[in-house]
Amino acid sequence: MAYMRSSWMSHDGRFRIEKRYFSHRAVPSSPEVREQRARKQNMTRAAQAEVNRRLRAEKLSRLLLDNFTSGDWYFTLTLAEVMDAAALQEAFAQFKRRVRAIYRKAGVPARYISVLENLSGGGRPHGHILLPALGKAELERIKALWPHGNVEVKLYGGHVRDAERLADYFTKEKIAARSGRIQPSRNLIRTEPKRSRVSRSEVFKREIAAPKGYRLLKDLSYSTFTAEGYPLVIAFFERMPEVRGYG
Repeated sequence: MAYMRSSWMSHDGRFRIEKRYFSHRAVPSSPEVREQRARKQNMTRAAQAEVNRRLRAEKLSRLLLDNFTSGDWYFTLTLAEVMDAAALQEAFAQFKRRVRAIYRKAGVPARYISVLENLSGGGRPHGHILLPALGKAELERIKALWPHGNVEVKLYGGHVRDAERLADYFTKEKIAARSGRIQPSRNLIRTEPKRSRVSRSEVFKREIAAPKGYRLLKDLSYSTFTAEGYPLVIAFFERMPEVRGYG
């Protein structure tokens, strides 16, 4: 039976995501798969929303893997006094404009992903922004650009697991429903997956073999369904370190 295959590699080649799925372009001929789809189409709205959220999280995690690495800065900006949503949005936009000036002076592209949380209740409003790491002096200048409250900075892990955790957090319904939309900078690297239609002679398998030089990340790989209700398998891989011999 024919099916679709998608292959994505991060900009630095460290991580890969392989997908196998059916679609309207490659419909399964197996009665068992068609029956499985029929059952899937009867899922609750909540279950379908979770499938859609998971796919959005995967797209965001790819963006994180393409643009950020271990040691980059993850800022949390809080408020010392009450500020309405419009005023907070303007203050956050002004902060980012000033941040871009610091990166421009350092000769480094100001790539970022940011979000404001709790704009409509559910907790204290605050903002997050992930930025490439610079030097200590630049870090102190960036912290000084937010006079409205505390500035906390953590080092981003840079692994695919870190990207997945952050993407899951930002796409959770309770976050998205009360927050502003995720705001990526326009200059982010966006490596797109390569898609192909697999011949009917090749059998659809749940297990995806690791490409040469990579290892499977079992804890992240999983099976789910497409929006149309067809089976979908997603496998995550990490490039193995080179083993150097002794000469």
